[in-house]
Amino acid sequence: MKKEEIKHVAVKHFNAYGYEGVKMAHIAEELGIRKQSLSYHYPSKKELLMDAFSSAVEEENQFIRTFFNEITEKTAKESLYQFLKETQLRFYSKPNAVFLQEMSYKAPVDLIDITIAKYHTYMHVLKQEISNVLERAEIKYNLSDCVTGFITLLDGLITQLVYENMKAYEHALNISFDIFWRGITN
Repeated sequence: MKKEEIKHVAVKHFNAYGYEGVKMAHIAEELGIRKQSLSYHYPSKKELLMDAFSSAVEEENQFIRTFFNEITEKTAKESLYQFLKETQLRFYSKPNAVFLQEMSYKAPVDLIDITIAKYHTYMHVLKQEISNVLERAEIKYNLSDCVTGFITLLDGLITQLVYENMKAYEHALNISFDIFWRGITN
């Protein structure tokens, strides 16, 4: 049994039941192994969650870097809007994307500090890539403020994904991105 396989099944369970609702025995059962075998790889649910969360952060960081590397021919506005659309698609198709965002909102109390530290690595990569994109635009505020504005917009949209639905996300995206872009550009 490979750890990647275990983490894949665990992420499905964490997404469906939350940290408190996940039972190691259920993960082992879905994997077709005994709980003791699972415990060999991950002695605790906490260790499994943290390894899975670290993997989710790494996967999303890689996605962000690749996405913005491949979209350099588009305008800054198109690039940022496309990123927000892709964020929506990933939330509904990539379990690790869901896991990353939901755990950033709903981390277990005893894991908040560790989760936030890992999430900050994700935010660092995201802010750097957004900064690179916005350097291509004629913005009327300083770069750092515009990056913060975009991250705040993204956070609000992710809240729509976590607590609402796709339709709410699309509605909020269409309104808020236009206001954001008109607000920061000349």
